[in-house]
Amino acid sequence: MTINCKLKLLRNLVRLSYALLVAALTANLWLQGQPAVIYFIVLFPLAMFAPGIWLDNLRTQIWMGFVLLLYFASAVFGVTKPEPSILDIAELTLTVVLFCGSMLYTRCRQVNPDITMEK
Repeated sequence: MTINCKLKLLRNLVRLSYALLVAALTANLWLQGQPAVIYFIVLFPLAMFAPGIWLDNLRTQIWMGFVLLLYFASAVFGVTKPEPSILDIAELTLTVVLFCGSMLYTRCRQVNPDITMEK
């Protein structure tokens, strides 16, 4: 597998896990019956990174790693409840996948700066 194939796979993994994490967070908030202000508080930090992820900005993905640590802590708290829902487990899994995929992608791109990613 060439480095271009690996980078393309990682980029698609990051985009897919990002979209699924936003969907899982939204569904979990909806099932809990949260007010609109809570949607904003929970989803806005992730939404700020959407343009950078789709435009393939490495700095955005690096900063997203720091923010994902807060979502990880929240997801761990949700999973440790007496009866966690499947969405709590999905949030934790997607947070870990997104963090690892994003960090692997940015590291591979930093090590190989001469490779250009076609859209």
